Amino acid sequence: MYYQKFLLSISFFMLSMVGLTVAAEQALSEEIANNEVVTTSEITSPPDKPNIVFIFADDLGYGDIGAYGSTTINTPNIDKMAAQGAKFDEFYAASPVCTPSRAGLLTGRYPIRQGIHNVFFPESFQGMDPEEITIAEVLKGAGYATGLVGKWHLGHHEQYMPWNQGFDEFFGLPYSNDMGGLYYFNNKDIDFEEVDQRYMTKTYTDQALQFIDKHQEQPFFLYLAHNMPHVPIYASPEFEGQSAGGAYGDVVEELDWSVGQVLKRLDELNLSENTLVIFTSDNGPWLLMGDEGGSAGPLREGKQFTFEGGMRVPTVAYWPGTISQGTKPQGLATMMDWLPTFANLANVPVPADRVIDGRDITGLLTGKGTRAEQTLFYYMNGELRAYRNGNWKIKLPYKGQVGFLSWLQDGFVSGHELLLFNLKDDPGESNNLVAENANRVEVMLAEIDEFKASLGTLPEAKKTGKNMDYGPYIRLVSGLGAKMLLVFVLGSFFIFWVIRKCIRLARR
Repeated sequence: MYYQKFLLSISFFMLSMVGLTVAAEQALSEEIANNEVVTTSEITSPPDKPNIVFIFADDLGYGDIGAYGSTTINTPNIDKMAAQGAKFDEFYAASPVCTPSRAGLLTGRYPIRQGIHNVFFPESFQGMDPEEITIAEVLKGAGYATGLVGKWHLGHHEQYMPWNQGFDEFFGLPYSNDMGGLYYFNNKDIDFEEVDQRYMTKTYTDQALQFIDKHQEQPFFLYLAHNMPHVPIYASPEFEGQSAGGAYGDVVEELDWSVGQVLKRLDELNLSENTLVIFTSDNGPWLLMGDEGGSAGPLREGKQFTFEGGMRVPTVAYWPGTISQGTKPQGLATMMDWLPTFANLANVPVPADRVIDGRDITGLLTGKGTRAEQTLFYYMNGELRAYRNGNWKIKLPYKGQVGFLSWLQDGFVSGHELLLFNLKDDPGESNNLVAENANRVEVMLAEIDEFKASLGTLPEAKKTGKNMDYGPYIRLVSGLGAKMLLVFVLGSFFIFWVIRKCIRLARR
């Protein structure tokens, strides 16, 4: 009897194990199938929806961060993110100017598709179409609390404001800090005490920390969009005169302090391992502003131009336990990639009723693979001015911007004919290879035509209130002013000498 009971027990155990194995295989198959539906790249994200903190600087150059080669500006917190996380060497804004860049970030779509070609001014009655779907709206669908602290700049009339584009909370300015009377919005209320820009970075930092504290018990998306270092630049008294990089360096070092405060608060709340933190810039440095305009490092030109210095921006991603130390993503990525990437991490679909130009780059964050498409179309003023495919970049002929003054000041740019660069060998875009690569030029020009045709009928360009080519006429910055004053003085002496010489000759 005992022998029969033993055999029955063994049989029951074996049948149970077979059943458990089959059930486990079925569950694994279902999980794999679900992953195949949701993701477009390898993911190593934790099962819980991660918090996302996106820190956006304004007009910060590729060469203005220690991790990207600055020797005069001290940025230990951003450098820590780069060393202990992922540092992108070929990350691109969607535009070399502010408003289109932000539209591309938040929607995952080329700004040209939205009719947003230039920067909105206070005179504009238009803004980003409320029918566009933003990162905030996508993440709200996954149960995220969404907040914007800082600069909006996608339309300042009611229907275009952040609360109508998926943000639960908003504290900040509707546009750039050089656009007249500035007052903080606190959600829909306005504080009519004029903004003291010396304390702007600190104010935004305090508001960001309050948002994190308030929503620490649920997934949150914090979009911290600083106004600095866009001119006019201001740093708080604590940071004034502290940087070897001058006043501009003071401002950037205070931004770095702000990043450090955010990282510290996440640590204090034990949120660091479940929070992806990204730091980047909306476009390149405004070189026309001289010492107050930053540096593109080894890259050519800056803001307002589709050379690399205008659109390739410093970008680091930090996520302890998920992104390995020293990760170096390979190939290019773009600001438009964040929407599909965040959607993947939050396990929600991207909008299916429109073209999304961004690609899921979750794999890049973990150092695996490259972006699905190694292409980028560079637009400015609604015109396609350059195209990159792999390491090759073709730049279409350009008439220049007050080019005859280019010897006086960076930011005035001479015109050029058709250009072709190999960015792997020549990131500074100094060696034109058109003559040696006729076939490649022909192919890339055909790809440009194909992309333009694919856009179909585009919306009418939004009226911005002013012409975007205002840059050279805003003001004479210190460096340019000194040079022009010197030219004026020397020229006056020369003219005076010529006149005097003529008078003397006439008297003889």
